[in-house]
Amino acid sequence: MFLPDLIRDPRDIVVRKELNDPFAGTDLQARLTDIAPDRVLITGWATDFCVDSTVRSAVANHHNVVVVTDGHTLNDRPHLDAVSVMRHHNWIWSELITKRSIKLASADELLV
Repeated sequence: MFLPDLIRDPRDIVVRKELNDPFAGTDLQARLTDIAPDRVLITGWATDFCVDSTVRSAVANHHNVVVVTDGHTLNDRPHLDAVSVMRHHNWIWSELITKRSIKLASADELLV
């Protein structure tokens, strides 16, 4: 489901997923292979579940990743507030050991 305010282009590609990892059980990797992007920008809901899975799978599938640091979110968790979870994951992603590039940047930095 998309937010009503989201501006979409008819050429946008939509990949429906049933798991946290959008690469699992979908044709996302095949679509990205066809497009051959130089990087994949990652945003989304549920920083600690879906977004984290997406970041890790993207690098595992040989993509350079840009995590939009202010483009992922979640609700507070019983043991940790949302801001702390987001800050923690931004740090984790910046420290991942991978052969691919992982850059973290705010939306403002990317729109310059």
